[in-house]
Amino acid sequence: MSEQNNVIRTEAPAPGTLKKSDLYAISLGYVIGAGIVTLVGPAIALTGMSAWLAYFVAIIFGFIINLPAVFVTSSLRMAGGPYSMLAGLGGKRLAGMYALTFLTTVINMGGFGIAIGWYVNTLWPFIPAKAAGIAAITFFYLVNLMGVDIMAKVQKAMTWILLAAFGLFIVKGFTGLNNPVFDFSNPEFMPNGIQGFISAVFLYVVSTNGYLMTMSYGKVAKKATRDIPWAMLMCVPTFIVVYCGVTIVGAGVLPIEQMAGKPLTVVANVIWNPFMFVLFMVGGPFMALTSTMNSAYGNNCFPVAQSAKDGWLPKWVAKQNGRGAYYVILTIIWVIGLIPLLTGFDINSITRTLSIFFAGLSFLYTFAYWQLPKKYPEAWKKSKLHVPDGVYYASVIVGFIGWAAVFVYSLKCLPVSVAVITVLVYVGCVSYGVIRSKDERIKVETSMWEDTEE
Repeated sequence: MSEQNNVIRTEAPAPGTLKKSDLYAISLGYVIGAGIVTLVGPAIALTGMSAWLAYFVAIIFGFIINLPAVFVTSSLRMAGGPYSMLAGLGGKRLAGMYALTFLTTVINMGGFGIAIGWYVNTLWPFIPAKAAGIAAITFFYLVNLMGVDIMAKVQKAMTWILLAAFGLFIVKGFTGLNNPVFDFSNPEFMPNGIQGFISAVFLYVVSTNGYLMTMSYGKVAKKATRDIPWAMLMCVPTFIVVYCGVTIVGAGVLPIEQMAGKPLTVVANVIWNPFMFVLFMVGGPFMALTSTMNSAYGNNCFPVAQSAKDGWLPKWVAKQNGRGAYYVILTIIWVIGLIPLLTGFDINSITRTLSIFFAGLSFLYTFAYWQLPKKYPEAWKKSKLHVPDGVYYASVIVGFIGWAAVFVYSLKCLPVSVAVITVLVYVGCVSYGVIRSKDERIKVETSMWEDTEE
């Protein structure tokens, strides 16, 4: 064990158990969530029949701004996801700036619970939405307490079901297209011009890039530097087929004015009979939300656990049960997830506020990305995705500019008071890390390694 750049160097642990298919399912399930059902109508209101093209651009845009993360995960293995990356590449201060800031984002669990409750209540009105949301959050809390292997098996089953459901929806919907969704010259293709189209792209982009968090599974992956970037890359064509296909059906079956601002369920009611509609809702939107919730527990858990081990949070927070699950952190996430349900938070406000925090965290990532070729030159050269350093640095710069645009757009979408409070909370969390980093009692152990098993 040695100490370098305020980070104590430790030996890499043995490879984990998660395979390529597990990581792919976790990546897909985390991203394909409420957005695929709730955002199609609002995007159609913004840009008409070109909503599918806006989704395509958003997916490519999301891939470009996340590309540095793909390069980093192809070179290094991380136990605590972005936290480990910041500690290993950026040092103690940057790790501290991230630790508390990321903790605020676990409230996303409450947004998933609200959405699940709404869908269940829509299908079965006798079930209260709040009770359904609480039950879902609690169920997947128990699943994750059983360990990452069980969580991954559940995730794969749900992901294959949701892909099958949306695939059938796309095939069925394409047989009933009535609108010229591929006619770029049609007045309804882009009725609000380029400004409306760009607004739709930014509306979509936040819902298309969450696969960045797959880096959190580096310690439990069997072949981390091979399979994690593969899972991230394979998400992109999958999203193009699913998101664009669903949006083409959403904009192509009914008159535009009937779908503008409406959820995808409006179209689903038209193309399916009542029995098939219920099957689709359970297999599609419901599985999309539950798979997101299931993987979110792990995505949120690993960075918090590593930051607690290093001392930014009390060390007892990182305690594990006999199955290796961080039961204290999972319990904290579960409790935080219940708060929006019990207090009646608005899901849109949660989503927009979180997008500011995620964009703000990306600014910290940029500094860490920049260090890769200098701090780990051999690991970078051995990467199967290695590119010339100039190309890599260009991807980091472009990614930073892209996330800055997302940050500014997200601020514009919030009321001034909420935007100001959000920025102040972000600045406060970052400042906490800067101040605490001077505390000699905090000993950051590296949780990012060159993967010798590759």
